[in-house]
Amino acid sequence: MNAVLSVTNQKGGVAKTTTALHLAVGLARQNPKKKTLYIDLDPQRNGTDVLLKESDFDAERTVFHLFQGNPVTSLQLHETEQKNLMVIPSSLQLVEVETMLSNALDGFFRLNENLAPLANEFDFTIIDCPPSLSVLTINALVAARGILIPLQASKFSVDGIQGLVNAINTVQKRYNANLEIIGGVFTMFNERTTISQMMTEEISQNMKLFNTNIPSSVAVEEAHLLKQSLYDYAPKNKVAIAYEQLTKEVYNVLQKIG
Repeated sequence: MNAVLSVTNQKGGVAKTTTALHLAVGLARQNPKKKTLYIDLDPQRNGTDVLLKESDFDAERTVFHLFQGNPVTSLQLHETEQKNLMVIPSSLQLVEVETMLSNALDGFFRLNENLAPLANEFDFTIIDCPPSLSVLTINALVAARGILIPLQASKFSVDGIQGLVNAINTVQKRYNANLEIIGGVFTMFNERTTISQMMTEEISQNMKLFNTNIPSSVAVEEAHLLKQSLYDYAPKNKVAIAYEQLTKEVYNVLQKIG
């Protein structure tokens, strides 16, 4: 089984990378006999920086190598401090992919095709997408089996969801019939506010929501600054505990779709 999950939202500031990397670390922690892969498609390289403690890799050692039309090799796979978790890091050169693939017939399939050698190597693959509906994001959707959408309980965050859902529907029809939205998860959530209650009701009418909501905490930024996951920096923090619960929920879904 290689259950490939794309963590996607075209809006920035919704804790997309925080969610993706804590799912990847969480799956590796909770399933020590299974192998997890984290692929960083965000040119900002924040996930790479946290999990590998650095982000300045030669292009041939990053995911950019795959978009150049090359199959993945051991050069792109980097070990982390977390047992059974590996990373294919991001690269600043990913900003060139849009132009590079603009006239390529296989432009939307580069990632999926060049990840093929890893089909039986990992149990879980988490793809951290950039905050845009770009060629990079479409490649992630073509390669994925499921989509997790981090959400913020605000009007502007919710307004953009329909555009994302429309893009996903297009990918399903034209490129990847097996793709499905496994659910949305609210991040930086405060259940006591009226807007949070209203947004929960509105979104749940159109999309499955996971039972776990991720609260906000300054510990998240502190952990990122120290290039650590919350599991290492503050394992008893409410956000770390929430991500542990979310990981269990996601794992149950991945077992079904993998």
